[in-house]
Amino acid sequence: MLNVIVSGSHRKSYNFPFRYFFRIIINPEKLYKRQGTHIEILLDTSDSMWRPDILPEYANYGTNCRVVDGVEVCEFPEWVPKYPSRIQQALEALKEILAYIPADNFVSIYTFSDEVIPIVTMSPPTYAYSQLSNVQKGSQETRLYTALNLVKDADEIIVITDGSPTDPPSRVKEFSGKVIFVGVGKYYNESVLKALADQTNGLLYHVDNLDELFKIFTESVKEYIGAQKVKVFLTSEFPVNLINYSGNPINLGTLEGPVRIYGYIDLPPNFSGKLLEVRVKYNVLEEEEQEIKKELYITTASSKEDFVQSIDQDIVAEGMWYYNLRSLNEHNLNQTINVLKNIAESTKRLDLLEYTRKLADSKGDTKRLNSEVTKRLRK
Repeated sequence: MLNVIVSGSHRKSYNFPFRYFFRIIINPEKLYKRQGTHIEILLDTSDSMWRPDILPEYANYGTNCRVVDGVEVCEFPEWVPKYPSRIQQALEALKEILAYIPADNFVSIYTFSDEVIPIVTMSPPTYAYSQLSNVQKGSQETRLYTALNLVKDADEIIVITDGSPTDPPSRVKEFSGKVIFVGVGKYYNESVLKALADQTNGLLYHVDNLDELFKIFTESVKEYIGAQKVKVFLTSEFPVNLINYSGNPINLGTLEGPVRIYGYIDLPPNFSGKLLEVRVKYNVLEEEEQEIKKELYITTASSKEDFVQSIDQDIVAEGMWYYNLRSLNEHNLNQTINVLKNIAESTKRLDLLEYTRKLADSKGDTKRLNSEVTKRLRK
């Protein structure tokens, strides 16, 4: 069973238009062991993934350096120690991941480079484990958009890449589940992965090497879940503007913990009545689809003072914080960080203050910055 709480920033309207913020909190009341879910992994096997990395303390010994397929290629003396290649790290992490996934779930693994190759589809984790030896080296192509549009839908989709797409940019298809992008190293295109994460309501993780992959997986794909195939439908006679998610319905996929959805509606003067209907549809294990419906109403204030007293300033501040976070990038960083800090201080919420500080610490590192923004928007 899910608990759905829908709150609005104003209880009353007045004789001028205003922006009405809403917040939807969806929280599982009970968790169940993951069962019957489909987890899909898309692994970049382009040339750069097969090259070993040099330990940072030996970087100065490189000569003849150039970037090839998303990785810096230098010539090094034979005695310089090397990390295992990214593909070796990925395969070792995938072994841990497949051992972690409960047996009564399904796994698909695709590799992509110049073509998209299914290694295993809709199979038990143990069988998927046995097929990892079939992963083969690709070319210098990284056809990411093609891969996303060719693979099947799933409850969770994990995409691992260290480069920039080499196929023409395109809008990728809609997924009903959660999409997790893992960008590896220095040379992947964080702007592209951020845009894809925003389009798919997904998350972007930046890692220096794939030793961190198992930790990311267990944080994002948990053993116990609250619901599957979660969809949120929003109905209003006015345009509904979402802040930290996109789409209507909003596909949340498998729910493992609380989710917050923020949005706003621009209301005309003196509006009275129902302004938003929220329907949440979901499944629990093999049971029939369930639905929860919530509604928000507003009345007309008798005076400006009456209108002001009806405002929930906390929801306004939260909505504004997420609204500004959504637009944060390296070009407006200082200005937006100051706005976020002022809003966070007005709410006295320690989590918003702490996260604003983390964003400020990401100055000059656009990969970490984009990763932090997507995680805060949708975690």
